[in-house]
Amino acid sequence: MRPVTTSGHISRRQTLIGLACAATAATAVAAAPRRTEDRLKGIKLNDLVPARIGPWSYGDTQSVVVARADDAFPTAGSDQLVARSYRADNAPTIMLLIAYGSTQGATLQLHRPETCYPGQGFKLSGFSEPGLALGPARIQARRFTATRDQRIERLVYWTRIANSFPLNTAGEYAAILGSVLSGMVPDGVLVRLSTLSSDTAQADAALGAFAAELVQSITPLGRRILLGAAIAGETAETDGARRG
Repeated sequence: MRPVTTSGHISRRQTLIGLACAATAATAVAAAPRRTEDRLKGIKLNDLVPARIGPWSYGDTQSVVVARADDAFPTAGSDQLVARSYRADNAPTIMLLIAYGSTQGATLQLHRPETCYPGQGFKLSGFSEPGLALGPARIQARRFTATRDQRIERLVYWTRIANSFPLNTAGEYAAILGSVLSGMVPDGVLVRLSTLSSDTAQADAALGAFAAELVQSITPLGRRILLGAAIAGETAETDGARRG
């Protein structure tokens, strides 16, 4: 028997395991978020969205602020939600939904429309990923057609996680991870625009025009919610002064 050698071998192995555990713990501590990116503390999202957007106006009182138990509304991962219908002369009616989540994580994420609509019996088609021109900004979005019986709904939407605009769930996870590794628990928003139309070209044109008008008409803080700080050109200090 050679206890010294054996003891030394175990000691080295334990040392390596200990170093690995220490490194993992150090990485976890370094990656632990130290602050959250909740841009709406004490503020109602409903108050930031104007009643008039370009030629479209919202005249009834059916705005949704509290999340609803409806698969067509992406309530999971959001804590404030606004849903309205905007009407205009000689233009399609636009349905607007904005779902804001102050905390986005591995188990708490905004639900994408293409995962919600099939649960309501819709068949989806005509997918594309256009770049939306929103004033000085250009972001990536998704659009598709949802059909159920005689209802044909054309949609365009985008999601923002921190300052990224992921096009799918994998992109959302990547955006969340990148933010968490920088020490921030990110916020997120889903902006969904839709109209009832079988004319895809006309619907896309109207939805694009409404999206551009929305960004121009909403308050500066609302613009940060929709587009993030980097694109909206706003700062935390500006928001703080505005809130005060």
